[in-house]
Amino acid sequence: MPPDRLGAALPALNLNGVCRLRNVLIAGAVVVVAGIGGFLAWQHFQAAPAVTAAGQAPADLKPINSPLAAAQPDDVVEGDVNAPITMIEYSSLSCPHCARFQKDVLPEIKKQFIETGKVKLIQRDFPLNKPAVQAAQLAHCVGPMRYSALVDVLFKTQDQWLNDQAVEKLAQIAATAGIDRPAFDACLANQDVEAKIVASRKAGEDAFQVNATPTFIINGVKVEGEQSVDDLKALFAKLAPSGS
Repeated sequence: MPPDRLGAALPALNLNGVCRLRNVLIAGAVVVVAGIGGFLAWQHFQAAPAVTAAGQAPADLKPINSPLAAAQPDDVVEGDVNAPITMIEYSSLSCPHCARFQKDVLPEIKKQFIETGKVKLIQRDFPLNKPAVQAAQLAHCVGPMRYSALVDVLFKTQDQWLNDQAVEKLAQIAATAGIDRPAFDACLANQDVEAKIVASRKAGEDAFQVNATPTFIINGVKVEGEQSVDDLKALFAKLAPSGS
């Protein structure tokens, strides 16, 4: 898949069920993220090797000791905030593997575990290119009450807006959510929202060495790549606190 005309490389598909960037131009240590321009340079940071393959959990299930393994004040939490299992998904709205997980797996996980109070879900931004940043900006601009619903729409319509007309296609999606063009343009021009999205990726890299999407942090344990319903059931059973 060639670079798009917006100047951002589209994510490369991986047989392990993750999306990565193809291009490697600069070392991550050199990059200072500063808006979209900084992101477009920083996005070419060379990713470290994958820790786990799709459908596989780390052998020792050792949690990573980081405050980010728990809900943060700015997170949008789906489910009971007191649920014993916290599942964090680092995803890019431009990643086909993330979209497939959202469409094919997450509905059943919500039905069996989130709506029953066993698991709470937190979706965090890990954008892989400029269109993913712009889509995430739109999702955040509708506010926390509508955020998850719009993320779902963006994943399900990914094949419609992920192209060289991304801005125009996203504007059409925004209109269906009641956001007119001036409000949409103001959303994409909001540097505070943009910086928050890019900072989420940097935080995921620093805390958990996230380097591909989707990556899950389940009660502190990192699992990389698409997971099936059965994969997640097994992980939840192993990672649930005793007595829960």
